[in-house]
Amino acid sequence: MSGATQFHYLALDLIDAPEKIAEYQRLHQRIWPEVAEHLRQQGIVRMEIYRLGTRLFMVMEVNDAFNPQDFAQASAQNPHIQRWEALMWQFQQPTPWTPAGEKWVAMEQIFSLQDQ
Repeated sequence: MSGATQFHYLALDLIDAPEKIAEYQRLHQRIWPEVAEHLRQQGIVRMEIYRLGTRLFMVMEVNDAFNPQDFAQASAQNPHIQRWEALMWQFQQPTPWTPAGEKWVAMEQIFSLQDQ
């Protein structure tokens, strides 16, 4: 594995229902091993999800083996990922700024202390 890493920051919303939010969080305490394996095989080094109310923020650290198009194609062809995504969609909804047909969307960086 290469030492070069890159970060992706994404957002998605949850359905505003306390029981659904609690179940979503429970399911993420230990994701399916097939899902974790798939993410790692695609070059995802680290993934974290944070929640504020119904808004989710994902931080993905990827190595140079990660390619978003290849990841999307591999995910679409993996039955475990398709079942996981169908399950997750029971709890999730697009943000008001999400293009039709998409889920997690990239956030725009507007500040970096390193650049100051």
